[in-house]
Amino acid sequence: MELLNILLQIDPAGNIWQRLGDQAFSILVLVVIARILWKRQIKLEDRLTQYLDEDRDKMMGVIDNNTKVMERLEEVLDSNHPKM
Repeated sequence: MELLNILLQIDPAGNIWQRLGDQAFSILVLVVIARILWKRQIKLEDRLTQYLDEDRDKMMGVIDNNTKVMERLEEVLDSNHPKM
């Protein structure tokens, strides 16, 4: 629609190919910039996912270790102080 309006506004003596070339160049630049930004966003998301996975693994290790310590503590307390 916008291209049609541009074509209709051009006077017959004007250079239609010059204006179309300018528009195509602008669109090409925008597409290139959008692609670069998209790739950066994907790379950042991948890195964030990797950090979250590593953090989750470490936290699961800490939780497992704490659970084992609590179970041992309960065993020691139960063996030293039998229930009545």
